[in-house]
Amino acid sequence: MDYIALSKKLDQIELELRRLGFLVGEVGPARTVTSAFGLQDMPFEHWLSHVFLPRAREAVALQRLPGSSSVATMTVRNLDGHPDADTLIGLLGEFDRMI
Repeated sequence: MDYIALSKKLDQIELELRRLGFLVGEVGPARTVTSAFGLQDMPFEHWLSHVFLPRAREAVALQRLPGSSSVATMTVRNLDGHPDADTLIGLLGEFDRMI
């Protein structure tokens, strides 16, 4: 597993989240959620910024990644119709394939 490449991909994802206005300020510790992808806890774009991103960074730093990732698929489902989501979806798809 190329952890340096994964870290760089997360940097790109963070920049895109910021460009879209989904992430403002510092990335803090992961927020707690009680449902898959935080769908019952917060808007999906908040989950990407405040749960996925910090947890993914931690997993890369600790070199403890899951066996697979499907965050791009969930992003397609939840941001369907968002006019500027294509770049984010592409970056998350690349992240999923790297896992």
